[in-house]
Amino acid sequence: MVEKFVSFNSEYLLKGTLTVPEESKEKFPGLLIISGSGQGDRDGNVKGIEINVYKELAEFFTSLGFVTLRYDKRGTHESEGDYHETGVWDLIDDATAAVRFLKEQPQVDPNNIVILGHSEGAIIAPAVHKKEEVNALILLAGFFGPSKEMLSVQNTMAQKEVEEAKGFKGFLFRILKVSDKLKKNQEEMLSKVMSSDEPVIKYKGTKLNAKWMRESQEFNGLEQLNGVNIPVLAVTGDKDVQVPPTDVKNIEGVVKGDAEWHIVPNMNHLLRKYEQNHTILGLMKEYKTLVGQPTDPDLIRILKNWVTKHIQK
Repeated sequence: MVEKFVSFNSEYLLKGTLTVPEESKEKFPGLLIISGSGQGDRDGNVKGIEINVYKELAEFFTSLGFVTLRYDKRGTHESEGDYHETGVWDLIDDATAAVRFLKEQPQVDPNNIVILGHSEGAIIAPAVHKKEEVNALILLAGFFGPSKEMLSVQNTMAQKEVEEAKGFKGFLFRILKVSDKLKKNQEEMLSKVMSSDEPVIKYKGTKLNAKWMRESQEFNGLEQLNGVNIPVLAVTGDKDVQVPPTDVKNIEGVVKGDAEWHIVPNMNHLLRKYEQNHTILGLMKEYKTLVGQPTDPDLIRILKNWVTKHIQK
């Protein structure tokens, strides 16, 4: 396969990587990867945690005969713009521009395009399809419901972990009333964000992308899936603590096309095997232990079987 560094225009110039099968063929199906939230790069890496989630997925799908595109989000790494001023609908516009760019590539069949979204990418992928139609959606580790409920679930889990902490750490948490302070800070922060109309605000000295937070509170990924009449695959791991694993079942009865879902045993949010119990408070430390680990082979098997069934090459 051959990697090409490319750029395309949305509101700002965005930079990405196009991966093309080396074999000679007139046209290939195209696959766009939409990444999760945060400032990770197009390969799926953040400082100190280089797991290459999206690079591996791109190479896997290219090995199956796809031209794949992954890109740095607005205001991150090599792409232009301001990350902190970027809202959810800005991300949707950028991904829509990426689909159009992929369709224009001479090696790509514009009538055979798949979007693969991971985490937040899975949540917004159906909205991208509604702006620029594609032929299928693959939604990995997504949340299918009102996004404000996802934030509530994560906050509740964090508070519960603080309250149930053992040993000296638990003793300190209780003495310092960490759970109460955590809840109060979250409520104050959200109130300040929702009462503002500025794209960026500061809360206790920290810069917040308020526009993104407000739009996330109003966004409902399940509503965007309603009536989608193309094949949809949704997969989450049962060790995922960032989204409820059983949420993938919500696509049934909502998607009009062929809807298939899987909950993969011992797979976490970064699509790796993790047989221990994850914690919200210890995620970053735990994720660092996954560097060098391959994409979950059970997920790879599911993806390959689904592509064989639904995508003509």
